[in-house]
Amino acid sequence: MRTVLLTSIFLMIAGCSTVQEIRRPDGSVEYLIACGASLGWNICYDKANQVCPSGYKTLLRDAGFNRKELHISCPAERHSSQ
Repeated sequence: MRTVLLTSIFLMIAGCSTVQEIRRPDGSVEYLIACGASLGWNICYDKANQVCPSGYKTLLRDAGFNRKELHISCPAERHSSQ
């Protein structure tokens, strides 16, 4: 019984965030990061930092009953002309 409980907890923590890429009509990309509702926003923010290591802009932050959703966009990289 204890093994089943520990396995369930591990799977819940390991699978607590997902990332979905969304292509907008204007060609830009936004990311939907969904996290478990009971674990706090830090899981979502950590995943956002992985998706956009140079920083991100929060487009929407929503906390539902079973999950939290964070919509972000990564800044367009600026290329300097040489």
